[in-house]
Amino acid sequence: MLAIYKFDDNAGALRTQTKITADVWINAVNPTPDELNLLQTKARVPEAFLLYGLDPDEGARYEYDEDADTHLLIFDMPVVAQDAKGRVNYSTVPLAIILTTTAIITIDAAAQPLLAKFAENQVANFNPAHRQTAALQLMYQVTVAYLAYLRDINKIREATDVKLQNNLKNEELYALMQMQRGLVYFVMSLKTDRNVLDQLKRSNPLQLNEDDADLLDDIIIENQQGTEMAQISSSIINETADTYSNIINNNMNGVMKFLTSYSIILTIPTLVFSFYGMNVELPWANLHVSWIITIIISLIIGALLALQFWRNKYF
Repeated sequence: MLAIYKFDDNAGALRTQTKITADVWINAVNPTPDELNLLQTKARVPEAFLLYGLDPDEGARYEYDEDADTHLLIFDMPVVAQDAKGRVNYSTVPLAIILTTTAIITIDAAAQPLLAKFAENQVANFNPAHRQTAALQLMYQVTVAYLAYLRDINKIREATDVKLQNNLKNEELYALMQMQRGLVYFVMSLKTDRNVLDQLKRSNPLQLNEDDADLLDDIIIENQQGTEMAQISSSIINETADTYSNIINNNMNGVMKFLTSYSIILTIPTLVFSFYGMNVELPWANLHVSWIITIIISLIIGALLALQFWRNKYF
């Protein structure tokens, strides 16, 4: 699907249109072969750039096609989804931003709420006619989205930690595992995004003006903050998971120690009764109260053993 937007100077907002003209933003969501061909012919986008944009495993990077005078920016973007059990999963997907001589094009395999904010004019001063600035605004919103998701992860982590303190359940441990996996994606993507930002700042291939250079600096600052937040959150979750793993192991050791101690104590009556069940002469074996004597002997030995275990904190 191709959604084409152009900035209306009179309304001060984006308006949709059906034809590809100059100074438009084209949002391509899982485009068909015919739509890809249209982007090649009408927007003069190199075929390789289109294929890069649709590759879900493509890494963040910058590339320039000199023949078509077209810039490609692949920027990793955070996404959130829910599994069948309602658990929140965080991951990242590549967002391709293509700057041609007449248009700015975004390509993604699925519709993203982040890009919908631009289409719905929720981002101020987004004008596709200023392609370099528009590309930086897209990257800025992507970077800020990391911070918002990281704050959500911290809130979920704190709530999960409270639940685990009250009752250790596998469900909460699975939630920690999913957050940990999401943070791994975030850290790696933020680092690769930083490489793209550093390249833009170092060589300035987009010919940014002073205001755009300031915006790029803001993106780098937000990216650095996001990286630090993700690393701190990942460290906390790792330590939390290790702590609860040790707690579970200690609890299991305590249970095994308790059961082993009681198993040893319960073997005492069996041993005493076995001795008195043998066909040999034993003290008090011929008395009418010999069964009471065996019980008393078992209780005394068991009590002494239990006292020794209690002193050694076996239970």
